[in-house]
Amino acid sequence: MSSALFGIGIMALTYVMAVATFVFFAGVPETVAIYLGGTYALTALAALMFSRGVLEFAIGVDRNIAFFVALRRVTDPLLAIFAPITPRFLLPFAASLYVAFLFFFLKLFLFGDGFLGIPPLFIVLYLLIASAF
Repeated sequence: MSSALFGIGIMALTYVMAVATFVFFAGVPETVAIYLGGTYALTALAALMFSRGVLEFAIGVDRNIAFFVALRRVTDPLLAIFAPITPRFLLPFAASLYVAFLFFFLKLFLFGDGFLGIPPLFIVLYLLIASAF
């Protein structure tokens, strides 16, 4: 069950749960919840991938600790999403850290970062491209 389609489903479910949490429990307007939900969802997925990379580096890939097995089952589909662009020479722990970086970059690209004051990068890139023509 570690297909990229299943990984996209995990990403979508995480996003919907984050947006619903902001709308229903925090009472945030829907427009704000869309950005906050995306930021928190992709940050959570990046944190999962980062923790998997650190655990694989610290305790090894072949250990069958219950928490680590559950973490691998959740994060294997997320690794499958970025498998076509992940360099093959990376060790498994480094591939997890690489995918964590890609999730963080995707978060910056799509939703920006409110804490750092970074706007969504797709807006900045669009303005640069539009102003060049």
